[in-house]
Amino acid sequence: MYKIAISDLDGTLLGADHRISAKTKGSIHRWINNDRKFVIATGRHYIEAKCMQDTLGIPIYLISSNGARVHNREGEIIHQQNLDSHIAKEICHTKFNDAVQVNLFTDHNWYANYTIPEQEAMAFDAGFDCIATDLTEIDTSNTIKIFFFAEPELLQPIYELLNTRFGEQVNLTFSLDKCLEVMHADTNKGAAVQAVLKDKALQAEHAIAFGDAMNDVEMLHLVAKPVLMANAQQSLRQALPDAELTLSSQKDGVAVMMDKLLTR
Repeated sequence: MYKIAISDLDGTLLGADHRISAKTKGSIHRWINNDRKFVIATGRHYIEAKCMQDTLGIPIYLISSNGARVHNREGEIIHQQNLDSHIAKEICHTKFNDAVQVNLFTDHNWYANYTIPEQEAMAFDAGFDCIATDLTEIDTSNTIKIFFFAEPELLQPIYELLNTRFGEQVNLTFSLDKCLEVMHADTNKGAAVQAVLKDKALQAEHAIAFGDAMNDVEMLHLVAKPVLMANAQQSLRQALPDAELTLSSQKDGVAVMMDKLLTR
């Protein structure tokens, strides 16, 4: 029996409206009422993850910023990692194409070289809004992560540049086709899930996880049962060819799979 389920948010647990459907919410409550654990693991900031927790109405562990932060049920940080300050500063002082939005997360703020409407449409109304500013003036000593938002053809050269420049000092991953994330080398959802399992005295064999993008790959490799959404990135499918598929996020694929497991 799987004792814990871990799910990504965008493209996985959330529908096209970036909300948790009533069907999925009901499934999560049934899962927890059957003496099992549920964890959110997202690339979004903790403030936004906490908003989803409040929507569910139940205290759960939250993995945010792709594993850079893990909060327990009481909201206490049990695992954290920052991007090295000098790397963050160097990125902030690098000139990129004007069509590339550069974003930086700290524990309390989200900064960017400019704001864009597409991201505002994805917001959770959590009071966590993007602040347009000159990134060269930002204090980078508490940088959780940096991410670039642009068309894929503009992001690939940035990936190659940063990989050449920083190599094994950073973790570079595409959470969306239009979103390239830059984190500390040891930051990923898999390491964060390990921290949760240790805190709960569970093993990877007890865990099932759901994901749709390459920032989920370490988490999915770790657990006993990795499940990919029907809308998963092709690169993720290639990385986990034996993983089970469920329906798309728009068809409540996480809920469908968890309900199926509860009947076994």
